Amino acid sequence: MIKKGFTLIETMVVIAISVIALAALVNLFLIFNTTYGNQQAFMAAAGSAGGAMNALEASVMPADHVLASHNFSGTTYSSNATTLVLSLPAVNSSGNIIAGTEDYVVFYSSSANLYRSTQAGAGSTRVSGLKELSTTLSTLSFTYDNVDFTKVTNVTVDIVTQARFKQETVQGHLNEKLYLRNHLLIP
Repeated sequence: MIKKGFTLIETMVVIAISVIALAALVNLFLIFNTTYGNQQAFMAAAGSAGGAMNALEASVMPADHVLASHNFSGTTYSSNATTLVLSLPAVNSSGNIIAGTEDYVVFYSSSANLYRSTQAGAGSTRVSGLKELSTTLSTLSFTYDNVDFTKVTNVTVDIVTQARFKQETVQGHLNEKLYLRNHLLIP
């Protein structure tokens, strides 16, 4: 009876092939992890810019006027290149405009955060309060079609957001001209 086993050479070849396969799997995992992290950073930046632009559209389009300034709970905000103050007609739960009642909204940034503060009029379906729209803000700028805020009919919004993953920075950039639809309806 002859006993057969693996020779030292055969064992070394199997170990070498196993090490190469393991190294390939580790490399694949590292590449996948980096790609996933970059995609997550991109989604954070792009999603933040898109969400902020949607919130701006939802307030600018139904607005009556861009205001030079307005006092929100003791703090006065003035429209400028980085702050937007709006006057909107208050709307009841049926979707009808409440005569003589206005809602006020301000968009402003502080560090890497973008905020929207709302001051709702009596009976309005809008909710008063402060909402954080982005935590990845890099730059925010508003450009008005007229220096006289009572004559502004559109606002160009430029938003740049950024997120980091390891040493890489990923940016989201949106630029859109938003029209005040109700401005032309109000004398």
